[in-house]
Amino acid sequence: MVDPDDIEEVIAIGTRGQPRCASDSPVPVEAIRSEELLALGNSADLTDNLKMLVPSYTATPATGDGSAFVRPTSLRGTASNQTLVLVDGKRRHRSALVQFFAPAAGNGAHGVDIGMIPSIALERVEVLKDGAASQYGSDAIAGVINFVTKNDREGGQVTAQWGEFFDGENSMQIAANVGLPLGDTGFLNLSIERIDNDALSRGIQRPDAQALIDQGAPVGLDAPFGDAPLAQTWGRPETAATRFFANAGIDVSDDDMLYLRVGAADTEGRYRFFYRNPQHSSLVPLRAMGFTGLPGGYTPFLDGDQKDLSVVGGFEGITDGGMNFDFSIGFGRNELDYFLNNTTNPDLGLVGGNPAQRDFDVGGYEQEELNLNADFAMSLADDLGLGFGFEYREETYTAVAGEPASYQGAGSNGLKGIAPQDAGAFERDNWAVYADLEHDINESLMLQYAARYEDYSDFGGTFNGKLAGLVRVNDRFSLRGAVSTGFHAPTPGQANVRTTITTFDGVTGLQVEEGLVPSTDPRVATVGGTALAEEKSTNFSAGFALDIGDNTTVTADYYHIAVDDRIYRTGDIAVPGSTNTISFYTNALDVEHSGIDLVVTSAIDWSPSVATTLTFSYNHNQIDVVSQSLVGGVQPVSAGLIEDIENNYPENRFVVTAVTGFSPEWTLMLRGTFYGEHYDERGRIGAASAPSALIDSTLYVDAELAYTPNDQVRIALGAVNIFDEFIDTIGPPNSNRLSVGLQYPRRSAANYEGGSLYLRGNYFF
Repeated sequence: MVDPDDIEEVIAIGTRGQPRCASDSPVPVEAIRSEELLALGNSADLTDNLKMLVPSYTATPATGDGSAFVRPTSLRGTASNQTLVLVDGKRRHRSALVQFFAPAAGNGAHGVDIGMIPSIALERVEVLKDGAASQYGSDAIAGVINFVTKNDREGGQVTAQWGEFFDGENSMQIAANVGLPLGDTGFLNLSIERIDNDALSRGIQRPDAQALIDQGAPVGLDAPFGDAPLAQTWGRPETAATRFFANAGIDVSDDDMLYLRVGAADTEGRYRFFYRNPQHSSLVPLRAMGFTGLPGGYTPFLDGDQKDLSVVGGFEGITDGGMNFDFSIGFGRNELDYFLNNTTNPDLGLVGGNPAQRDFDVGGYEQEELNLNADFAMSLADDLGLGFGFEYREETYTAVAGEPASYQGAGSNGLKGIAPQDAGAFERDNWAVYADLEHDINESLMLQYAARYEDYSDFGGTFNGKLAGLVRVNDRFSLRGAVSTGFHAPTPGQANVRTTITTFDGVTGLQVEEGLVPSTDPRVATVGGTALAEEKSTNFSAGFALDIGDNTTVTADYYHIAVDDRIYRTGDIAVPGSTNTISFYTNALDVEHSGIDLVVTSAIDWSPSVATTLTFSYNHNQIDVVSQSLVGGVQPVSAGLIEDIENNYPENRFVVTAVTGFSPEWTLMLRGTFYGEHYDERGRIGAASAPSALIDSTLYVDAELAYTPNDQVRIALGAVNIFDEFIDTIGPPNSNRLSVGLQYPRRSAANYEGGSLYLRGNYFF
């Protein structure tokens, strides 16, 4: 009943020649079809869908300032900006956010927010799990993720989904896709989706808040998510989003086509901050002025409004001499605006006996990118293919000042507004040339050579190369491997961001102001720092692809990624001759990532009418910080953070999915997602007092039963985490967050959302 060829996917990345099958690639590439990607309910955005299917891809809970709206992600334990993201083979622009509150391994990253892409627009997702900077440029250290959009010129679908978590919160999604003809052979494919997600509340009452409640104080009445009297909310933020994508192409001859791809998104999020009790430092000055309000304290909450735009247009075809060409221009912009609610700036004083202002426009960030590409591919001989091309890119990062009340004096408490001296636009441009040669030595051996040179206006040039090979031992067994160098260019955001972050000390629980200055600040040189340079990597991979029988394929690959000069934020460093300390980004660390990826796919026919497609994906990943570069004789990254980089992510993850068709009408999907044991970021491993907690392994089970009575209608009832499993709670004697009302590890790769149900209806036309 199941055709084994249906399991194989044709992939476009990893080669500049003709697309190859995954098992015929010299490096591991996993192709995920849209049906698999969308078989998940109550997700916040595309990030959730992808992490459920690719074990080496991690997305931690949205928590902390901008990281509540732009998810911290990781492929093979690397930072989010060490994976290149493409849409239809074209570089995707970054988000506006430099990650201040990501897990330790991703702290300081400036990557792409794939959550801006509507999932209904996708035909498939291709994940190239190997270094590819010599082919695609900066950021492709861990690999490349290519989102391939639909290009149908007819038909479409409308989808409506409603979900509810076991704890009562709701989630809603409405989406549509339609294909339209343009002329005789052209197409216009349109997609739009709207998502509304309630905030999740999974914390407990803080002890200090409970003591005030016991005394009769009105605590938590300012809760914006309906979870009063909780003084503080822990869990996925409240989000709403409208996302749009258009893919169009029109033939101008038999071999040549003009194309245009436009994406737009407008998202809103709301995240609640730490609770401020009545004796908080932001209230004490106001009480000295005679203020008697807020006897139960207050909790600020942050609104993050994000707008995203991408436009790519081009002309592709084949010359009379048989050479493929693709000329394109792409523009992308991402804007993230912050509005802090329900807080105070004590230096504004009182008006009419109350704080002068409670809500503040604290500014925001913008990221713009312009890409010009000329790509070519041709056959030099029957067994020799050449790809080459040119690229030019401009990148601008802008910090936008907040309103004066947000930064004057102490500033808005919780997130001080961006001051004019910290605002401004910062630009960088670069150009690149590359060549990619594929050589079929004989029927059994294929070699791939790639080289790329890039020159950046801010730090200079970098040259990278790659050698990959595939040995076909027989019709069922192939060996493959690759060695390459790669790089991540420091972004203008990483090089120029300047901010003051309000957080809380993990030991004392007291509020702490942390300052961050650009690496070009004169004070950085006085403490031994230097301007940022590129991160450099060396990648090695080796593996095999094996067909067992007619219906089972196994691929296994070992990888080792050595990253030198990883950009990381320093701890506070004292400035000579003053009482001030500064923190800045620097090329601090040498980090190694090594592991194994295993993928098994199988098709089992139980009877003429019952068949199962089984997929097992496993990743083992280990992170080792092998050294760090001293700044003025001081280690810039603390031993505690080094420990977190190495131990916060699970070393073992797997996803097993079984899709069984019982008849043409009924299908059952069962999925198990496993997160291995890992350590919480609080405390130190093995410490005599308040050690870091070891988080035990967790298995989440999802299920979806679908009924398809005809070609037009499909109805699915599903459950995410059907057994309502949670990761371990943390309390004494381990270091914990009970004092701030969180019983779970804050940034665990395994979330603490709990189970949920959903009902989805599809109408196809």
